[in-house]
Amino acid sequence: MEFKDVIQNRYSCKDFSTQQIEKEKLMEILEAGRVAPTAKNLQEQKIYVVQSKEYLDKIDACTPCRYHAPTVLVVAYDKNNVF
Repeated sequence: MEFKDVIQNRYSCKDFSTQQIEKEKLMEILEAGRVAPTAKNLQEQKIYVVQSKEYLDKIDACTPCRYHAPTVLVVAYDKNNVF
């Protein structure tokens, strides 16, 4: 597929289901993030799972791009500990 076709046929989700992700699937996603390679194997990233209304409201205050997703993964890192 040509890059131009990818761009012309892309789909951008603007609203997520309100159904919560199954715990088993969430754990698989987190495990994939845990074992993913990092520079020098420093594992400097931290992944936070946000599902509570209180914290989802705080994310909404920062960005309009949550689109009602019931679970948000926030990936953070210590900028003083990167390769």
